[in-house]
Amino acid sequence: MKMNRCLFLAALMLPFLINAQTRISGKITDDKNSPLPGANIYIKDTYDGVTSKEDGSFSFRTNEKGEVILIASFVGYKKYESKLNLKKGEMKIDISLEEEITQMNAVVVSAGSFEASDEKKGVILKPLDVVTTGATADLYTSLNTLPGAQKVGETEGLFVRGGSASEAKTIIDEMIVQKPFSSSVPDLPSRGRFSPMMFKGTVFSTGGYSAQYGQALSSALILKTEDMPKQTITAINTMVFGFGGAHTQRWENTAFSFEGGYYNLNPYNNVFKQRVDWDRSPSSIDLSTNFRQKLSKNGLLKAFVSYNKSDLSLYLPDLDNIPNKTYYEMKPENIYSNVSYRDIVGDWNLFGGFSYSLDKDRINAAGNNISQDQRLVQTKFTANKKLNENIYLTFGAEVHNTLYDDTYNQLNIKLNEVYTAGFAEGDIYFSNDLAAKVGIRAEHSKVLNKFNIAPRISFAYRLGKYDQLNFAYGRFYQTPEKNFLIQYDKFDYENADHYIANYQYIGENRTFRAEIYYKQYHNLVKGTVYNYPYFNLPVVPFSSDGKGYAKGLDIFWRDSWTIRNCDYWISYSYLDTKREYSNYPTMAFPTFASPHTFSIVFKRWFESISSFVALTYVHASGRPYFNPNNPEFLGDHTDSYNNLSANISYVARWFGSYSVIFFSIDNIAGFANVYGYRYSSDGKISNPVLPATLRSAFLGVFISIGEENPYQ
Repeated sequence: MKMNRCLFLAALMLPFLINAQTRISGKITDDKNSPLPGANIYIKDTYDGVTSKEDGSFSFRTNEKGEVILIASFVGYKKYESKLNLKKGEMKIDISLEEEITQMNAVVVSAGSFEASDEKKGVILKPLDVVTTGATADLYTSLNTLPGAQKVGETEGLFVRGGSASEAKTIIDEMIVQKPFSSSVPDLPSRGRFSPMMFKGTVFSTGGYSAQYGQALSSALILKTEDMPKQTITAINTMVFGFGGAHTQRWENTAFSFEGGYYNLNPYNNVFKQRVDWDRSPSSIDLSTNFRQKLSKNGLLKAFVSYNKSDLSLYLPDLDNIPNKTYYEMKPENIYSNVSYRDIVGDWNLFGGFSYSLDKDRINAAGNNISQDQRLVQTKFTANKKLNENIYLTFGAEVHNTLYDDTYNQLNIKLNEVYTAGFAEGDIYFSNDLAAKVGIRAEHSKVLNKFNIAPRISFAYRLGKYDQLNFAYGRFYQTPEKNFLIQYDKFDYENADHYIANYQYIGENRTFRAEIYYKQYHNLVKGTVYNYPYFNLPVVPFSSDGKGYAKGLDIFWRDSWTIRNCDYWISYSYLDTKREYSNYPTMAFPTFASPHTFSIVFKRWFESISSFVALTYVHASGRPYFNPNNPEFLGDHTDSYNNLSANISYVARWFGSYSVIFFSIDNIAGFANVYGYRYSSDGKISNPVLPATLRSAFLGVFISIGEENPYQ
C-alpha cells in the first residue's frame, strides 16, 4: 500500500518536474548550410546533451538553471561554445560550425608543378619512377616524359615550355647547383651528375614556382635528399663500362656513406658502332660522401660532397675544310658540396644552408687552349611560422657569390657577380577547399647594379574529394648568361610573366591533369656571341631589347588500376612559341622547341619471375634549324623524332642479399632521328646532327647487402 502511495505522488508531481526543465532544440549545419549528422551537442560539465540526427536536428532537456555554456563539436570543424541563460520552457538554437583548416586536409596549390615523393599523398610520381623510365636511369631523361618538357637530343639541359636550357635551374636541399650536368662536347649531350636514388622528393616546376626560388625564367627542379637512412647497407655495381660501390653506416643518431666508381666507355664504344670519331673515349672517376647527424628531436644536419673528373677527346667535322677534321679534347673537373641544418625551435621551423661549387673545363680545340673556371658560394636562411589557424608565413634571404675565370690562349677574363635576394611568402587557407600562396621576392645583382621586385600568387580550389582547379601568376627574373656579361655591362634583367590554369584529378590510382599557360618574355639579351652552334648572320649589337612568348596546353594521364600489376602514363604537350634574342634577326620559333610532344610510359611487375619491365615511347614533331640558303630565318624543320626504349630489372636474392640485374635498350625500332644540320660558312656543305649511335644497350648488376626488395 505504501509503494502505491509513492507512485501516486510521483505521478502527481511529474507535470511540475517537466515544467521545471528547459528543452533545447535546433539544427546544426556547416558554413555551407549542409546538415551535420552525428554532431555532439551538450551543456558543459553536465551529462545533458544529445547527438544530432540525419537532418542535423537535435533536441534534449536539462534541469540546469541560470547561465550555462552550450558546446557543439564535430570532427573536422571548430568547436562551438556559447553562453545561454536557461529559462524553463523551450529554447530554439540553430548552430553553424566553421570548418577546421589544417595543412593535412587542405587543398594543395599545384599550378605548374609535378611532384615525386614518398612523403606526401596524392603525388604524381614516386622516386622509383625516375629510375625505371627510359633506358638510361637518368633523372633528366625521365622528366622528359612529363608534359612541358621538350626533347632535345644534341645537348644536355631541361628545355621547358619554350625556354632555353639556361632558363631551368636545379636545386638540391634548397641550394642551387651551378652545373648539374657533366661537361659535353658539341652536338653530344651529357648525363646528369647526380644519382636519382639520392633523392626522396622531387618537384619539377614547369612554371609559376615559389618566391623562395629565383634566377630561372622557365623552370625550377627542386630536389630533396634522403634524411637518415633506414639501415646499414653495402652496394656493389658492375657494368659493361665500369664498376663502383657504396657503403652506408647507420648509428642511432648518425649516418655516414661513401660512394665511388670508375667508368670507361671505350669497351662499350667498341661494341656499338659509333657515329663519333673518338680519339679517346670518355672516362671518369666519381666520388661522393654523405653525412647525417640528428642534433635534437627535430634538428638534422646534412652534409654532402661530390667529386667528378673526366677525360675525352675526339675529331669533329670541319665543313670548311673537308676532309680535314678538328681535334677537340676536354678534361672537366667538378666539385659540389652542400651543408644544411633544419630544426624546430618553439613555433619556428628554421633552415640554414651553405654550398660551394667548383667547375673547371680544360679544352684543347684545334690547338687553342681554353680554360673555364666557375666558382659559386651560396648561403641561405629560411624561417617558417604558423601565424594563426589560417596563415603560414615563410621568409628568408640568400646570397650567391660567383667568380668566372676564363682564359683563351693568352687572353684572360674575370668576372665577379654577387647576387642577393630576400623573399616572403604566405600560405593562406580560407577553407580546406580554398587556399592561396602569395609571395614576393626582391633581388639585386652586383654586375647589373639593379634591383627588381618579383610578385608571385597562386590559388587552388577543390571541386570534390579528388579534383581541383589551380591558378597561378608570377614574374620571374634572371641575370644574363656569362658569355654576354663578360662583353657588355649595360644589360637589364631578363624577365618573364607566367599565367597558368589547370584542372587536376588525383583519385585512387588514377591521375588526370590538363594545364594551359601563357608566358611573356621581356628584356631578353640580344647580341652576337661566337658560341657553338653559331649562326652565320650579320653581327647584332648588345642590348636588352629581346622579347618573346610561349603558350600551350599540357595533358597528363596516369593509371595503375585498370590493368593488374601494371602502371602507365601518357603525356602530351602543345607549344606555340617565338622569340627574338641572341643573334636572331627576327621573331622565330626557336631551335630547341617542338610544337607537339607525346610520350607514353608502360610498366609491369611480374611476380612469378621477380622482374620489372618498362617501355617508354617518345614522339616529338620536327624542330627548326638554321639553313643559310633559306631566306626565311629558321624556316627549315627536321623530321619528327621517335624513340622506343625498354628496361628490364630482374630481382634475385643471392646469399641473403638482394641483387638487381638491369638491362636496357634505347631506340629498339632503329628510328633514323636527325636533330638538325650544320652548314659550312658558305652554306654549300651540310652535315646532319645525329645521335652518337643508332641503337644502344646497357647491362649492369647491382648488389645491395642488407636492403629489402627495392621493387616491392
